[in-house]
Amino acid sequence: MKQVFTCLFLIVSSFVFGQTSPNSTWSVKFSNAMVARYQPNINNLTSKGWEYSNTIITHGMEKVYNQVTDSTKYLNYIQTYVDAYVNSSGVISATVNSLDRTHPGISLLFLYEKTGATKYRTAAQTLRNMYVGASATYPKTATGGIFWHKNNGSYNNIILIDGIYMLHPFLAKYGSLFSDAAAIDTAVNQTLYIYNQLYDPTTKLIKHAWNSTKTETWANATTGNSPSVWSRGMGWFCMALVDIMKYVPSGHSKRAQLITAISNLAQGIQTYQDATTGMWYQVVDKGSSLSGNYLETTGSAMFVYMLKVASDSGWISNSYNTVATKAWNYMKNTSNGVIDVYSDTYPRINDFAPAMSVQSSDANYVQASLQGVSTPGTSHPHGYAAILMAASVMEFPLSSSLPIHFVSFTAQQKSGSVKLSWENGDDSQVEYYEIQRSNNAIKFETIGSLPSNKGSVYQFVDANPLKGTVYYRIKTIGLVEKEVYSNIISVRANSARTGGLTVYPNPIQNGQLQFVWSPEAEGTFQIVLVNTLGLTVKQEWISGAEGVKSELWDVSRLAKGAYFLTVRKNDSIIDRKTVIISR
Repeated sequence: MKQVFTCLFLIVSSFVFGQTSPNSTWSVKFSNAMVARYQPNINNLTSKGWEYSNTIITHGMEKVYNQVTDSTKYLNYIQTYVDAYVNSSGVISATVNSLDRTHPGISLLFLYEKTGATKYRTAAQTLRNMYVGASATYPKTATGGIFWHKNNGSYNNIILIDGIYMLHPFLAKYGSLFSDAAAIDTAVNQTLYIYNQLYDPTTKLIKHAWNSTKTETWANATTGNSPSVWSRGMGWFCMALVDIMKYVPSGHSKRAQLITAISNLAQGIQTYQDATTGMWYQVVDKGSSLSGNYLETTGSAMFVYMLKVASDSGWISNSYNTVATKAWNYMKNTSNGVIDVYSDTYPRINDFAPAMSVQSSDANYVQASLQGVSTPGTSHPHGYAAILMAASVMEFPLSSSLPIHFVSFTAQQKSGSVKLSWENGDDSQVEYYEIQRSNNAIKFETIGSLPSNKGSVYQFVDANPLKGTVYYRIKTIGLVEKEVYSNIISVRANSARTGGLTVYPNPIQNGQLQFVWSPEAEGTFQIVLVNTLGLTVKQEWISGAEGVKSELWDVSRLAKGAYFLTVRKNDSIIDRKTVIISR
């Protein structure tokens, strides 16, 4: 049965996600398989330590966590891995001498978002400072100033397109979270330089590697480029492009160049899609004409992710959804053998390329030792990661007509007025916003409007709010007259601030838990919803400096019964309310 729910974790808008029962999705099945197979953390699969081989999987699990409300075990699993290498002061115990060993930074940012623990931000800043700013020490090419893939003596002046994925989405997200324009610019500039260096306008595909000194045996004597289009290498780059785009401000001077790169590569991907299966070959542009070439799972899944994200975000035509869907439908059909069930009852992936370095010819990419492998039974995590990424967007697709991502929307009561603040990931297609309020959350009136400033951050003050509980929402008007609404939030206006936690309605009958937290002091507070077994099912970190905080949580998936909504500061309980879900 199809379910429709509103995601309130990262996109607090009226985006609607359609999906089957979460436990029947491949996203959840593979995430559960990771937790069951590899304990105490994902390094039990790879033994690679602080390195991308582990966090490409946990990054996929992050996306499942963000969509499934009862998936605290995924957060705990990711945290157990990261905490094995990051101490309470935020010091990373591992040696970071490659882009591959920087990729775990993306999990640091995820954990900082979800827990508010300072140590994760500190560790992320350490990684950022290796590449950006006055203290940056990581080596670059003399031409273009591009980071080497590794700084261990074996990759001098060598850049692999996979390396873009290992570093630059982290820098872009770091820049977005902490208003660090230099981090975003570094991600954008380096990604575009490599795109322009390795992109082939004839095929609209991208080569695997570049040697700036042209001294490697595989390097073209004129360009320094490697000769082949490797499916997974290009897949990493394509996923990096769309992941970086999520954090590039709408007014950025090179945003249009990123969109052009996405559009060009999407065209190439469509051109070389296998007509029968919808998949793509190991050497993408050679198809079955190359002896030994095979339909390769990881690159195919990564192309699916890139096409779906880009089309849903409005960066390319939504016709590419058909391209992505054809491939995904083939992959998820277990009779085709891409995904099947292993003897431990959990799923496995077949026919994906093992780990490999740059090859000197197309034939070498499909030599006997580099034919497709499967999971489990190998130390290669790439198959899991690619399928998780594809499943995360194909099973939880955005259906919004505008690429608007309300990353925050808050109401604060101060001095008899209510200040509304909201931020969007991308409002390039918005003409203006209408601010609306209501005394019953049913009938709304427009009390003001703001034109889009293409900067994504807005504030509006309701100087004469209604008495009692006031409900607010934001209506966006698109350049093509499309409308999207934010979620509805509320605040107790024109009432004395007494401090404390208020929950309503209680019991909950419609799957929506509304609470207001009125802190009496400054500080950072953790709001936690716990079931009777003591398991955390939902949480958020709130600053007391924000004043009165109103939140609406979707609890429609939680079982009926009693829960405890608790406010904590440090290790002390500040307030607690019993919540009954009776729907």
